[in-house]
Amino acid sequence: MSLSDRQLWDARYRQGAYSERLWPAAYLQQCMPEILAQQTPKRALDVACGRGRNSIYAAQQGFAVDAVDVSAAALAHGARQAFQAAVTVNWRCQNLLGANAESGWRSNNEYGLIVMFRFVAPSLLPALASNLALGGHLLIEEHMQWSGPEAVNGPNNPDFRVAPQALKEALLGCPQGLDIVDEFDGLVEEPDGSQAALSRIWVRRQR
Repeated sequence: MSLSDRQLWDARYRQGAYSERLWPAAYLQQCMPEILAQQTPKRALDVACGRGRNSIYAAQQGFAVDAVDVSAAALAHGARQAFQAAVTVNWRCQNLLGANAESGWRSNNEYGLIVMFRFVAPSLLPALASNLALGGHLLIEEHMQWSGPEAVNGPNNPDFRVAPQALKEALLGCPQGLDIVDEFDGLVEEPDGSQAALSRIWVRRQR
């Protein structure tokens, strides 16, 4: 991601992009009770966290959270929200796709939870899996390519959508021994009443 991309995202967040999305992702909330029931390290990574809605939620559940995004403006919004929520989040302004991108968040296999929501970066998936602790959970949700008659929200550019089953195919090639806990490809009603075509996967590291 170039400097111009960082400036573009900063401008978007300063103009109020996603300011109405104060709730954590529904899929993360759905999965969290089972994740909390497992005895995994209470350290989490939120990849491309934006304004930090999922980071703050994970912190409220007792996780020590590293939240990474390219936009300093987005992280500033997140920091204010975290302060209001009386939780601590480790905010990191970093290019997730550049050279040595992993150096800012590599954990030596200590993350009990890693989330990446609606940021299409298939090249990151093996690295994310490799940073899970034994028994750790990886949750991914992406806008999915859709050719049905329904109107769906999200990006018009297919480069920012994944093909059905693409997340599963990318992760099953990882050497960490990942078990699929849950997967979904289809339509979901958003909190604002719109429809989204989403691909979701939840995997757990077993070795």
